[in-house]
Amino acid sequence: MYSNLEELKELLLVTQAHLRVLEQLEAERIAKETGQPLRLIEQRIQTLAEEILDIVREENS
Repeated sequence: MYSNLEELKELLLVTQAHLRVLEQLEAERIAKETGQPLRLIEQRIQTLAEEILDIVREENS
């Protein structure tokens, strides 16, 4: 069981890394297409992610 838990933790870390890469690529694409500063797009994505996380937590409580 312990090794399965460690494998799940590692899979979660890898998944989080992949999602961050995709998030960054999307932010760069949006910034390029819209001409808005990359930092602004990154902040908006972060805000949206936090809002969605709050909603998901509320739905699952």
